Amino acid sequence: MLYDAPPDDATLASIEDVHLWAPHEDPLHELPELIARLPSLIHLSIGPGAILPSLVDGLRADMLPASLRHLSLHPEQGTYTWNAGPMPRLEALTVDAMLRFEPEAFPALISLSAIPDRRGVLLDRALRLPLRELNLWNVPFDSSVFDRIAEMPLLALGLLGGRTLKTLSGIEQLAGLRSLRLKNQGMLQTIRPVAALPHLERLDIQYCTRIGDIDVLGALPALQELTLVGCGNVGLGDLEHTLRAGLRRTNIAATQ
Repeated sequence: MLYDAPPDDATLASIEDVHLWAPHEDPLHELPELIARLPSLIHLSIGPGAILPSLVDGLRADMLPASLRHLSLHPEQGTYTWNAGPMPRLEALTVDAMLRFEPEAFPALISLSAIPDRRGVLLDRALRLPLRELNLWNVPFDSSVFDRIAEMPLLALGLLGGRTLKTLSGIEQLAGLRSLRLKNQGMLQTIRPVAALPHLERLDIQYCTRIGDIDVLGALPALQELTLVGCGNVGLGDLEHTLRAGLRRTNIAATQ
């Protein structure tokens, strides 16, 4: 087969995951037409890299195969508005920007990762989605965020970056949580309310150096997996040995 020969149908049908990237000296100007010809494509990631804004801004649903379930976008701009039209089968959307969208575009979406706006418009619209997972970057809210999302039947929550969250008070409203990620929450001091989450199996805390009640980790009945990295001297002490012995998986580093 020639090196530059067009791929045959069998090859196209076998592709499930595509990541689009381009070097700065040769930026990507438009979405390859080949993408729409991938009948089994499940995961598509566009950027980061030299992806021209016009490509992401000009994205249309009819450029993407109906099989697509997971879409990840990395726009250069700080705000991204979804104008591509309805994606009735999309299950997971990641946008590395402040996202604006209409809920009607994603009736089947169960996982959303994005940067929220300060007014909370993204959260208000997300309430109209069947979400099971929500990841927020650069969180601009205090513990009132839990009141805002209390009606979501979430199984997984990530609060990744921010300097306004001091306590997890209110998280008990998310009683169905099985997974919680906390990262770079520079002001977070109180995590004890996680003890009120009876189904919490996975807890991931990274670079949260002001936690004052780390002993609560010994009082989580369903916990099976723990990541505790870069939290400094938070008083872990002998509890580390107990956690390592009792949990199915632990990753404890740069924390004591």
